[in-house]
Amino acid sequence: MKKLSAPSVICEPEKGTLSKGFSEYRTEALLFCDEVCERELSQQEFFECVFRNVTFQSDCDSCMFVDCIFDHCDFSNADFHETVFRRCEMKMCRMTGTDFSYGRFQDVLMEGCESSYANYACSKWRIASWKDMSFTEAGFMSCSFEDVRVKRCRFINADFNDTKLKDMDFSDSDISGISLNVQNLKGAVMNSSQALACTRLLGITIKD
Repeated sequence: MKKLSAPSVICEPEKGTLSKGFSEYRTEALLFCDEVCERELSQQEFFECVFRNVTFQSDCDSCMFVDCIFDHCDFSNADFHETVFRRCEMKMCRMTGTDFSYGRFQDVLMEGCESSYANYACSKWRIASWKDMSFTEAGFMSCSFEDVRVKRCRFINADFNDTKLKDMDFSDSDISGISLNVQNLKGAVMNSSQALACTRLLGITIKD
C-alpha cells in the first residue's frame, strides 16, 4: 500500500465567501466557513482551501479541489459529478445522496462521514482511505480502485457491480446485502462470516 499524501494547507488562510462568486476560475488559500453555498460552482478550481461547516446546495460538477480540507460540511444531494479531489480530507461530513459519479479521487481521506445513497458510479480512486464511513445503499458501479484502505465502514446493500475488489479489505466492515459480480471478488479480503455469506452469489447451499 502506498502512503497517503496529506493536503498542503497554510495554517491561517484568509477568510473568503462562496456566495459572492469568483472573478477567476482558480481560487487559492482561502477559508470558507459557516455558510450555505447556493451559487453554482461548476468548473471552479480550489487549491489549498479549507471548508468548515459549509452546506453546498448548488451544482458543483466538474470542479477541482487540490490540497483542500472539508470539516463538518454538508454535501447532501449536491451534484459533484466529474469532480476531481486530489490530496483532500473530508471529516465528519454529510454526503447523503450526493452525486460523485465519474469523479477522480487521489490521496483522499474520508473519515466519519455519512454517505448513504451517494452515487460513486464510474469514479476512479487511487490511494485513498475510508474510516468509519457509512456507505449504506451507495452505488459503486463500474468503479476503479487502487490502494484503497477500508476501516470499520458500513456498506449495507451497497452496489459494487462491475467493480473489481482486488486487495480491498472488508474484514472489519459491514457488507451485509452488497451486490457484486462473482468474478470481481477475486483478491478481496474478508472475514470468515463474510466469505460464507458470499457463497450465496455462487449459488451454493451449505448443509451441515
